[in-house]
Amino acid sequence: MIRTRHHTYIFALLAVFAAAIGAAPAVAQDKMELRTVTDGVYMMQNDRGSSNASFVITDDGVVVLDADLRTADQVLAQIRKMTDKKVKYLITSHSAGDHASGAWRYREDKPVFIATKTQMRDLYMQEGKEFAERQKTDEVYKASQLTRPDIGFEGSMTLQFGGLTFILTEEGGGHSTSDVTVFIPQKRVMLMGDLLDTEIHPGQGESAGVFYSNVKGWTRSLDNIIARNLPVDTYVPGHGPAHIGRGVADLQEQKRYFIVMRDEVSKMMKAGKSLSEIEKTIEVPKEFAHYKRKPRLVSFVKLFYYQTIEQGY
Repeated sequence: MIRTRHHTYIFALLAVFAAAIGAAPAVAQDKMELRTVTDGVYMMQNDRGSSNASFVITDDGVVVLDADLRTADQVLAQIRKMTDKKVKYLITSHSAGDHASGAWRYREDKPVFIATKTQMRDLYMQEGKEFAERQKTDEVYKASQLTRPDIGFEGSMTLQFGGLTFILTEEGGGHSTSDVTVFIPQKRVMLMGDLLDTEIHPGQGESAGVFYSNVKGWTRSLDNIIARNLPVDTYVPGHGPAHIGRGVADLQEQKRYFIVMRDEVSKMMKAGKSLSEIEKTIEVPKEFAHYKRKPRLVSFVKLFYYQTIEQGY
């Protein structure tokens, strides 16, 4: 049973890009590693370029959050090892390719694909354009189709399924134009998408040359989630390892990262440093020195720089 707040739109399965329907050819892939979050809740962790993906096994079927075309087959293979239940629902945390391009991999199970209206728009526009461009040169994309959502919602949506409650919340524009979290109260788990990255420098949301992360919006979303004081033991990240049982401390660390790094950039700006000088000389504070994927920091330096000028942040 599905309950929605605000306007909810249920769409017939939309037309997809024409492509062969056979299985994609074997290619070198980022390896996904299985992690148990709690009973029945699992995360497939990727430590390279792709995103994490999460899935929940219930008596009535499987619910999946996020699907990257390049790695969703590994997630599905793992699900097949663990249960004979079909994937019934597929949810996307945001419309970036490493989270929303892989729904086609689940086509045999015919899951209901859920996204926000804004995410649906993105999948028609810049994400659709990027997928089509990749189809011209990338064998994985050539052999695949871009599947668009069946259900679009605004605000929040509650899915009652398999004896569990899945509370989907559109948190606003932070990492992307429309970030969605999934709270499962019976499991004391919240799936965060890219609003939470752990032990790595967060990525600047981008598709087809459009950059859309907003640090103010991102920290506001984290503040709003923290203020709910939900009974959550583990917040599952979109990238990086899940810290089982660490709770809200993960969100607080993510917020502090943005504040500390923003202050570092602002301090250098006040000292008269140019953007290029800041990019070359900025030092990561000791508390975040262990973070991986340091090259991703450069894009966020630009973000801090220009949003400080524009918003006084």
